[in-house]
Amino acid sequence: MSQESLMKDIDTTYLRKLIDTAKTYYPKVKSFNHSLVIAEENIKKAKVSWFDLITFSYSYSPSNTTTIVNPTLSGSQVGLYFNVGNLLIKPHNIKQAKEEFAIVQLNKEAYILNIEAEVKARYYRYVQQVNVLKVQQESALDLETLVKQAKYKFEKGEEKLENYSQIIVQYNEQRQIILTIEGAVLTAKSSLEELICKKLELIR
Repeated sequence: MSQESLMKDIDTTYLRKLIDTAKTYYPKVKSFNHSLVIAEENIKKAKVSWFDLITFSYSYSPSNTTTIVNPTLSGSQVGLYFNVGNLLIKPHNIKQAKEEFAIVQLNKEAYILNIEAEVKARYYRYVQQVNVLKVQQESALDLETLVKQAKYKFEKGEEKLENYSQIIVQYNEQRQIILTIEGAVLTAKSSLEELICKKLELIR
């Protein structure tokens, strides 16, 4: 089987569908999507927490009530406190939340590149095994024809038993090769389906 014949069997449109399916359904990709949501919420939380810098307090002491601790306090008291420590750390928290979001985003992009490459590799392997199987099946058909011809000649006394037996052995060996390659095809198919989380037959 030549490289040219293998390349002709590569369906780039179908391959793109496989990659897109893996991006949508593979659990690790979904995990990154959830991590991005969390990181984005952390940015919002860090920005909203600017209000933590200010503390508001209100107290009311009726004028007709005697206060033992501070007898001069009476009526309504309003307090507004500004936390300088939080003011200094707040920009750092926002920047850190943004950096964490960027890290998750970059990790997801890197993983997407990896999964694209892995889907391609497994698809190429699957197509290769399917083509090898086709070639071996054609060889088996040729040998089957030779077996029938040799049997016919042997029964007519025109072929030696040794030659007839040798062709049968070759045919049986070829059948064993086909069984092995069929297993390789199924393994390659299963390996590809592991990434796309669907049966290949469902991808149109």
